[in-house]
Amino acid sequence: MSIDSKATQLIQRLTRATVNDEMKWVRNQAPAYLTSGTDDLVPLYLEGVYKGKKIGLFEKRSKYFHDEFDYSWSVSVGICIVDLFGHLIWDYYDTTTALANLFDRAKEQSSGIDDVLNELLDDET
Repeated sequence: MSIDSKATQLIQRLTRATVNDEMKWVRNQAPAYLTSGTDDLVPLYLEGVYKGKKIGLFEKRSKYFHDEFDYSWSVSVGICIVDLFGHLIWDYYDTTTALANLFDRAKEQSSGIDDVLNELLDDET
C-alpha cells in the first residue's frame, strides 16, 4: 500500500475519532522545521495524540513569486507526525476535501466555539 493511500486512511480515521470526540486537538507551537529557513508562515498548528503518537495539523502560508518583487500568498493544509522531542518525523500535504474537513473539525473543536455558541443560545440565562 502506498504512502498516499495510508495517509488517506489515517486522515479518515482521525476525522472519525475527532467527530466522535475520541480525539482532542489543542493549539501548540509549530515544529521549527515547518518554517525555519523559509518565508513560510504557520498561523495555526493543532496537535493531538492518536494511538500514542503526536499528530499535527497545520495551515501553511507560502509566498508564490510572480517575478523578483511581485508575489502572492498560497495556503495549504498539512498533517504531520512529531516525535516526543517535537521533531518532525513526517509531513504530508494534500489538496483533498478530506484533509481540509479534518483541519476544520479540529480547529472548531480546539477553539471551544461549540460551548460558546451553546451558552449564547441558551434561553435560560
